[in-house]
Amino acid sequence: MRAIKVAAATVGLSAALAGTAVGLAGPVSAAPGSGGCTNGSYPPANSTVALSRSRATVGMTISYQARCFKPGEKVTATVFSTPQVVGAPTADEQGTVSGSFTVTSNLKPGRHTLELAAATGTQSASFIVVPNAAAAGTGNGNGSGSDSLAFTGSDAAKTAGAGFVLLLGGGALIVAAKRRKHANAAA
Repeated sequence: MRAIKVAAATVGLSAALAGTAVGLAGPVSAAPGSGGCTNGSYPPANSTVALSRSRATVGMTISYQARCFKPGEKVTATVFSTPQVVGAPTADEQGTVSGSFTVTSNLKPGRHTLELAAATGTQSASFIVVPNAAAAGTGNGNGSGSDSLAFTGSDAAKTAGAGFVLLLGGGALIVAAKRRKHANAAA
């Protein structure tokens, strides 16, 4: 339990020193309410950005919710690697914003960041785009195509087949050696 508290304090201190909010991946309902926003004090803000999913494929929808904005404030939601504005929600009377966006095909597989920017500050959370089955099969079959991730696993069927062939070959050599031994002993 102590290790968890130390890790949480380290993440909080790192985020405070960097001046960024820590993003949480989890259900949208995991975002805390508007109470506890402490802009201008230490830690800089008890704000969070909650995402409905931390991993998505093209075509999936990701919902988000964040707090600690000024009530009625206009917020711009942008996805980064390739900057792409995905929404412009307005903070409600508690300073909470929420919205959703669909992962488009121009977001390549890898880590991306959703940034919520407003006059009172910027908050962000990361998510990962993973290739779907159709995208993974567009290369040359082994994942080495330029538009897919590298194949890093093993093909168990090929390995088992090769092992079986070697086992049969070894058995055949043993039988041949025994026949030769018996033939030499008889002669």
